[in-house]
Amino acid sequence: MSQLAHEYQRFLEAGVALLMVSVDSIRRATELARTAFAPFPVLADRDADATVAFNVFENGIALPSTFVIDKAGTLRWSYIGQNPKDRPTIATMLDQARIVAGPSAAA
Repeated sequence: MSQLAHEYQRFLEAGVALLMVSVDSIRRATELARTAFAPFPVLADRDADATVAFNVFENGIALPSTFVIDKAGTLRWSYIGQNPKDRPTIATMLDQARIVAGPSAAA
């Protein structure tokens, strides 16, 4: 999360909003956001409703996942990690977000 926080401005410049969903309690999600200095919302999904809905909850564990959702709410790109360290690079996330946002989004 700290790397996303560090690169947040690049996402804004691309016309993209970030938000993080954690399967932790509200208290723990708030603590994560504070310690990483997250400039974007960090939401708590303590009952795993969102992770189950996105099919990224396996054997009681939420898989690290990244989704690009367009303004209409349509899932346009996803990356589902196979383990806690398997995540897309910031460059990959930015590339995919820019494709979805389109050329005029950052203008």
